[in-house]
Amino acid sequence: MLAEALIIVVGGDDLAYEVCAEILKTRGHEVALVWKHDDERADRRFTQMAERLAEQYGENFRLIHADATDGDALRQAGLKEKDNPNLGHRFFALVAVSPSDRLNLRIALAARDINDSVRVTIRQFNPLLGQKIQEGLRQNCTAISPAAHAAATYAAAAIDPACRYAMPFPTLETLAERRSRPQSSMNEGDEVGEMRTSGLFGFSERTAAEFGVVGLNVDQAERRINARIVSINGAYPYLCAGDSSASDSELIARKLKAEDHLLVFGAMRALKRSTAEFRERRPWRLSERLQGAFNDIATGIRRTEPILRAVTMVSLGLFVCFSIFFSIVLKLNPLVAVYYVVTTMTTVGYGDITPCANCTTGALSMPTVVALFVSMCAMLTGIFVFAVFTATITSTLNAAQIRRLRGLRQIHRSGHVIVCGSGNVGSLVIDYLRELGEEVVVIEKNPDTMLVELARDHKVDLLTGDVTNDETIAFSSPERAKALVGVTNSDTGNLEAALGARSRSPADSPLHVVLRVDDRDFGESIQRHFGIASFSTSELTAATIAGLARFESTRGRFQVPRPGGAGLATYQLAERLQGEENLPPPSPPDLAARGESVRWIPLFVWRESARGKGMALSIHNFRGEVEPGDRLLFMVPLDQFVVGAGKDSA
Repeated sequence: MLAEALIIVVGGDDLAYEVCAEILKTRGHEVALVWKHDDERADRRFTQMAERLAEQYGENFRLIHADATDGDALRQAGLKEKDNPNLGHRFFALVAVSPSDRLNLRIALAARDINDSVRVTIRQFNPLLGQKIQEGLRQNCTAISPAAHAAATYAAAAIDPACRYAMPFPTLETLAERRSRPQSSMNEGDEVGEMRTSGLFGFSERTAAEFGVVGLNVDQAERRINARIVSINGAYPYLCAGDSSASDSELIARKLKAEDHLLVFGAMRALKRSTAEFRERRPWRLSERLQGAFNDIATGIRRTEPILRAVTMVSLGLFVCFSIFFSIVLKLNPLVAVYYVVTTMTTVGYGDITPCANCTTGALSMPTVVALFVSMCAMLTGIFVFAVFTATITSTLNAAQIRRLRGLRQIHRSGHVIVCGSGNVGSLVIDYLRELGEEVVVIEKNPDTMLVELARDHKVDLLTGDVTNDETIAFSSPERAKALVGVTNSDTGNLEAALGARSRSPADSPLHVVLRVDDRDFGESIQRHFGIASFSTSELTAATIAGLARFESTRGRFQVPRPGGAGLATYQLAERLQGEENLPPPSPPDLAARGESVRWIPLFVWRESARGKGMALSIHNFRGEVEPGDRLLFMVPLDQFVVGAGKDSA
């Protein structure tokens, strides 16, 4: 039987393979993977990966071993003109996920030249450029940045260890709009269930005891944590089938038990409050702060220039000699002599004391002449010494400023988040954490101009150094940090930074660590042996790209372990703008043909007020709660679409 949709995937890395696998998990799709490696070894590995897919999914998967830049490769994959009488498939889509932004755009344009109605999803590392491309192609096109997509989960997992997946909401705004959004729009509202978005929403899976909602029913628990309870032990309290409610009234009314596993979705600002008790770190004591200040002063003295130390010692010696000399020659009290030397060397010269009382009349005695010459030497010495001191102090202040921006120093903070790496992923993680009100310490070997400006404005603390160096990690005070996020481009570098930081944290309360590990097998090994949570950008992005290949409204796809270890439950997140008709999410053709409605879980709507300000509102049903013009965020259990699922699948 001919599949309803043909999806052409262009790419030759793990991300392309995982995108194909995710698409093939759902019914009605045929996938053609187009790529050819120049390197023989890489091409052999790629072919073996493709053969595994062909063995598992049979005729629904084909490998087109051709150069993707060749215009005939897309036609060979099955893409046809819109008016071709032998069209065959009802739906065509192109997914370009090669490592080259330029190649992805080139392939997308070539596909549009063949069939201008083909749905296009392209990988773009620069999210702002991707947004421009998406706006330029106008319709049926989505550009996604793996870095920007993954950064939300890294930031959310740093403040909530139980976070499974996170995303900005609403995501129909551009990245530039999110960055320019005023801080006042990021604060929660006063009423329960209504909050001004922080830009970051996420899923958290914990027990009812950990959420602090034992003995409450679902409605009461949602009001307490200010978030939506999506599932309880894998069952959905609120569910819709089309525009009808299919909620479980008994589950909604039941009192929550301590051991109940809850999957909760809400603003990370609300969720992080429920996790605060797990992350308290001992603050700096006053004595420790004073000791730290003394150590900084001692370090500054050790780092002074040798010429300054020499000038200081000589000037002190001359000061003592001058004081003794004038005390004897001018017969002054020692304290008065010191006062006279100070006023002379600083060139203040009040005139109340002078070595020559009658210099304008009469001859000068030898002691007076000597006193005059010594006074002039004291003046010249003072000018020289204070000139050196002024220049040195200026230089020292400049050096301290540079060291604060591009050097190493001890960070005297507690409860902060350490971010290792500020590349494409790290810079966005920093933005999200700052929006959530977290104090951020960034460790980066080669900081860019924007990061330096943030440090200059005291918005982040910047340590310029190697994250794999234990001394660099020690400067960030990991023993008092809330979490560490390792998002450099090196898997081993991220792990080394994490282990170095954990070695300095208390054994009874190890530092919470979130790592970017692009090698999934390596990440699973880290999780098993070190208990450190890790995510790969391809792992977080592949499923989302798979959903975007078919549905433009897709905003994410994630998996949650079922209670009792009964496999994984997969969900797809979607966001749609409600038109004047205010229709519910449509059913796929195969469900509609059987007279079934898609089952979906309502989460939130984003509603614009008359004053032009938006607000996120939690919802439980479609009828009576969703209005025209709302941006509806919902999730769909994918069990009802998986290959081999029947009508009664859960």
